[in-house]
Amino acid sequence: QQFTTYRTEDGLNSNSIISMAEGSSGEIYIGNYEEGINVLKNGKIENFHSEFNGRRIRVAYLHLDSSDTEDTKLYAYTGQTALYVFPEKKSGNKPYTLDFKPHYLIKVENLPTGEKVALTTGGLFIIRNDSIVRLQISGLNDTTAYCLSSAYDSSYYIGAKEMIYKIKHGKVIRRYKVNLFNDDNKVVKILCDRNDNIWFSIMNKGFFYIATGSDKIIDIGSKMGLGTTLVNNYLEDSEGNIWLSTYGKGVFCLYNLYLKSYSENDGLSSNSIQSLIKAGTTKLLIGTFNGLNVLENGVFNQVEINSQNPSTDYIYNIKEFDDEFYVCVSLGSNEIINTTYKGLNLYMFTYLSFCKTDAGLYLFGTILNTIATQKEMSNWMIPFSISTVFGDSLINNRVNEIVEDSEHNIWIATGLGLCRASLFLNEAGKTELKKSFFPEYPVLNAGINAILQDKAHNVWFAGKKGIAKYNIKHDSVVSYTSVSGHDFSASTSLASDSKNRIWIGNMKGLYLLEYNSVKYLNQQTGLPSNEVLSLFYDSTNNSLLIGTSNGMSILDVDNFDQYQAVAPKVIITEVKAGDSTYTNYNNLIFKPEQHDISIDFQAIHFSSPGSVTYMYRLDNNWLTTDFSSLNFISLKNGTYNLQIMAKAQNTLWSKPYVLSFRVLPRFIETIWFYLLMIFLLLTTGPSILMLSLKLNKIKANKELALTERINELKHQALSAMMNPHFIANSLNSVQYLVNSRKYEDANNYIAMMAKLMRKNLDTAGKGFIRLSDEIDRLKLYLDIEKLRFQESFTYEIIIGVELDTNTVLIPNMIIQPFVENSLWHGIINSGNSGLLTVAFTFENVDIDSVIGRSLIIRVTDNGIGINEARKHKKEDHISKGIQIIEERLRLLSTKMNLTQPIVFEDLSGTDPDAHGTEVIISLPPPLYKVTNHSSDPSTTVTV
Repeated sequence: QQFTTYRTEDGLNSNSIISMAEGSSGEIYIGNYEEGINVLKNGKIENFHSEFNGRRIRVAYLHLDSSDTEDTKLYAYTGQTALYVFPEKKSGNKPYTLDFKPHYLIKVENLPTGEKVALTTGGLFIIRNDSIVRLQISGLNDTTAYCLSSAYDSSYYIGAKEMIYKIKHGKVIRRYKVNLFNDDNKVVKILCDRNDNIWFSIMNKGFFYIATGSDKIIDIGSKMGLGTTLVNNYLEDSEGNIWLSTYGKGVFCLYNLYLKSYSENDGLSSNSIQSLIKAGTTKLLIGTFNGLNVLENGVFNQVEINSQNPSTDYIYNIKEFDDEFYVCVSLGSNEIINTTYKGLNLYMFTYLSFCKTDAGLYLFGTILNTIATQKEMSNWMIPFSISTVFGDSLINNRVNEIVEDSEHNIWIATGLGLCRASLFLNEAGKTELKKSFFPEYPVLNAGINAILQDKAHNVWFAGKKGIAKYNIKHDSVVSYTSVSGHDFSASTSLASDSKNRIWIGNMKGLYLLEYNSVKYLNQQTGLPSNEVLSLFYDSTNNSLLIGTSNGMSILDVDNFDQYQAVAPKVIITEVKAGDSTYTNYNNLIFKPEQHDISIDFQAIHFSSPGSVTYMYRLDNNWLTTDFSSLNFISLKNGTYNLQIMAKAQNTLWSKPYVLSFRVLPRFIETIWFYLLMIFLLLTTGPSILMLSLKLNKIKANKELALTERINELKHQALSAMMNPHFIANSLNSVQYLVNSRKYEDANNYIAMMAKLMRKNLDTAGKGFIRLSDEIDRLKLYLDIEKLRFQESFTYEIIIGVELDTNTVLIPNMIIQPFVENSLWHGIINSGNSGLLTVAFTFENVDIDSVIGRSLIIRVTDNGIGINEARKHKKEDHISKGIQIIEERLRLLSTKMNLTQPIVFEDLSGTDPDAHGTEVIISLPPPLYKVTNHSSDPSTTVTV
């Protein structure tokens, strides 16, 4: 936090400063206790006045009188008999003194008329120019006046010894006797607030309160732990909060003064208030977790209950019928206690709820899903009938409330939901309930805690899932789970005031529902607790009695309605951009590198400080936030107008605070950059275009050559598969079979050869074929070779479990040359009976650090092995076919940016006892495809 300090070396007469005042032109007058007056003007300390008639001026108070704009005066005094009067401008009138001898000057104040009045030990004096005139007040003698406070009706209050006077039009119109202590009752400070309540202090005795229209003095200081503290000043702010400063204990703020709260510290037997009701004109009956209390004339007393409950006298409910009070309490027996307390007739019994009908029946609610009915009140509870509410069984279901409406419907609130009933007599003369329920309404089909009928023929219900109302005339139900974002679940109690507004007690606070608008009070706004357990409206005093889990409150409805919650004002506390922090928020301009901007702000609301929320807009949309800071990352260049609004509990949104700032563009965002780009494009564009066309042509030529080579290899592969040696040998075998008169074998041999050649010709133009077709072709080829070599080898084809050969496509003409190579150079040369295995499986393979599923084809034989075969192997059509397939797969891999797919392995290299060769062909996507059964593989891949 930045600050400036001024000391004697800067020009002050003394470092002991006791008073200050602001001049008419913004200068600051500084009162030194024994060294006169300095003035701070244009950043420079000057001596204003330090002597008067050769004597040092001692200053305890400074007061500026600007009522005469042409002759503004500065008053300085110390509590002695003289008042120093200095013209604010040194030119012109000379300073002078006003002498109040033999009286001592205590304070200079303003009257409601604007006149200056001096409060002295000998009464009040009007200060007019360079003279003083005693203020004549009818009904007030020349008593010592210690303090003055103006009211809002042109009257004012004077604090004196043992008395407060209210004065209007020159006469005392009211007196308040202040006789609280034996030794000292001087009223040394006083404030009349906007509601005409009086706040006053007694020297070192705390502070006190007199409500408007009352003579009763309430000791608030003692309740706040300030009973022996000097409260030396009061201030009422724009929200109506009362601020008070103390000597040694800091500053206090009293807010939401329409609420008065009481707790165990004030005499309650328990802070848990379960039920409240007005008794007569002066008494309040308060049912608590620990007995029945009576509040009368500000004093709590507890009604003695002779119960058999060893733990506590828990009050469930209190009802009033015909000036008699019925108290539901945990007595521990079936006894009905009838007692009186200061003229109140009380009945006490062990039930949860109670109702007396217009027909004179007494209804009692139990914890076991029943209503007990009794025709008269006696010393013992002997019901003549018991009726179940939900179903016909005794179950754990509390009956929380029983109410009879104006149409004689009996409403029963239970833990399982709401029941509407009517009473009738059965054949045995017992009462029964004709019941109806509300399963179609979730609010009424869950736990209900309270029932209330208002003046508009609506019956209201409060419960676990919200509130609801039933209109008696229209037989209609309206439910409210929330209104204007306020959640009504966990509602406990109801009350209706003189305006027929509905007050709702809830475990989250207190709500006032008026049409479709809601006001909300909770612990932040002055309630003792958020958990409101009970409500009662006192129509005589127009007040709401509020029972909570931490004490009770009395809400003055008139004051509450008059209270205008002021929206909090937004102020900016800090702006950061990059590494810079700004304190002046006018015409902010940020450099191009300062595109990350942080803005801290605040909106103080003393009445509910924790309820402030914010709304801001940087472009077109308003956004809400609970945080008092905003961070904008990488803002584009341009001019911005950030608007921020604040809202507290029960207030409207404040006027937007507008923070304007500009983010300068980077060079690449300026018009100069675009002009440079246009220039470069015009000068170098044609060359770049020509180069691009040339490179594209080279690339196209390479791709064309690659495609042509692949097509050429396809035809060579077909030729390899149709090699003349194989055909000639096959024809020789056919001739042998014919000469040997094995005509059927010869026919089969010719048929297989024809089928194989037809398959090769049918698939010759296709880039990819189904794996099932390739396997069929391999089987034909191997069966033909088995006939030629007279069963000198066997073969097996293995297909993985998860592999569907009808949907997998592989490149055409890639397997047969490897099978033929294994057969001719591996198995036939070994001279032993051979085994040839072709296996197809899916495996996860690491390709460039990425795990992918590849189709693995393994061609394995138990022949002489690749190393031995190479020693006497000559270039033939088989080797040529393998080279063609290797080159074709290599070109496909290159075109698709894949790794090389073929690996040859001599099995003797891994196991000395093994022999043979294994060829592994790895086909990662997209060297194999998966398609539907109905798809044509010839159109699936265009390679």
